[in-house]
Amino acid sequence: MADLKNPHLTRLSWDETFMNLALLVSQRTACRYHVVGAVFVDERNRIISMGYNGPSEGDYHCNEVGCAKIDGNPKTKKLERCRGVHAEINGIINAKDSGRLSGGKLYSTFLPCYDCMKALNNVGIKEIVYKEIYKRIQTGGEKFEEEREVWDLAERRGIKIRKYEGKVYLKI
Repeated sequence: MADLKNPHLTRLSWDETFMNLALLVSQRTACRYHVVGAVFVDERNRIISMGYNGPSEGDYHCNEVGCAKIDGNPKTKKLERCRGVHAEINGIINAKDSGRLSGGKLYSTFLPCYDCMKALNNVGIKEIVYKEIYKRIQTGGEKFEEEREVWDLAERRGIKIRKYEGKVYLKI
């Protein structure tokens, strides 16, 4: 007879599973300021795609040459726009067929920025579970700003957003 009090028989909830997976995936990030992982699942809790933030293929990695918005271009030293592709966009790209994401859920270590929220809306994401609020770094790095438009778009489109309050097994 099975010992039901054995802790090895305790299963993680879906939220714990997918948020902790997003935290693990975030460790691939090349950004020095935002460590972001994203896991997309369908209505039956099957993983469709994952993504993490980092430069587009073949571009400079910020953790190797510095942030474009704070340290500048490694050759010209001029401040530039962020080189990073956000985790949510990489997850959409990695899905290969964005239609597979329609009706699904996103688990992300950060609340998506407004640009990512627009893309998530267009692919039909119905729920977003996030761990931390995203604050965009302004050029030069002196200020950070929260993007309130995310909440407005979610409300207009009926996209549920909730903060993850469960257990974290990987500290970032």
